[in-house]
Amino acid sequence: MKRVFLLICVLAFAGTAFAGFSIGFKQSPVPTYVNISESYSYLSLEDIYMLRIGFMASPDFRIEGLIGYGTNHFELSPAQAASEYDGNVMVFGAGGYYIIAAPANTSFSIGAQFLYGKSTYEVGGVNGPETTSWSLDPLMRVDFAIPGAERFALFTEYGIRYANATTTTTTGTTSIDYKWSGWQTYAPPNILAGAYYVF
Repeated sequence: MKRVFLLICVLAFAGTAFAGFSIGFKQSPVPTYVNISESYSYLSLEDIYMLRIGFMASPDFRIEGLIGYGTNHFELSPAQAASEYDGNVMVFGAGGYYIIAAPANTSFSIGAQFLYGKSTYEVGGVNGPETTSWSLDPLMRVDFAIPGAERFALFTEYGIRYANATTTTTTGTTSIDYKWSGWQTYAPPNILAGAYYVF
């Protein structure tokens, strides 16, 4: 009898602990390189898939943590001495959203996300510039679920972004920093930003 009671308590605690917990993925553009010349400057972005772990802190407030990693490899012109390019991007972030309306299987919310990223690459086995960046994105978000499968949700989000990125190039013992900061519009690479499953 004691074992049955203990099992019931454990199951009840697990149900309470994981209530509102969700896991899924999200795709977001991340700053990866600053290019500055005498006539112009621009910030390069890379679309990165991130693991998304969410939690309902209250019935109206959702928080989430994000972590992502991306790599790319391609061959340059064989005529060039350094013909192979290898790069990688690591991203960490967090976000919070306040639900302002939730009709039927849809919820509308406002909030923000913060992302910190670091990207490096090699050309022909030689280390290239390293870029660190952070961005703060005030966003409007729409989550919606298919009727009959409410635990699985899709979402999209739009807004603005303040990004700050620094690319450091090193030649011998000399390092030069190229910096970019400013406002941009924010939108997911596709119509949908991601999906998640609620436990």
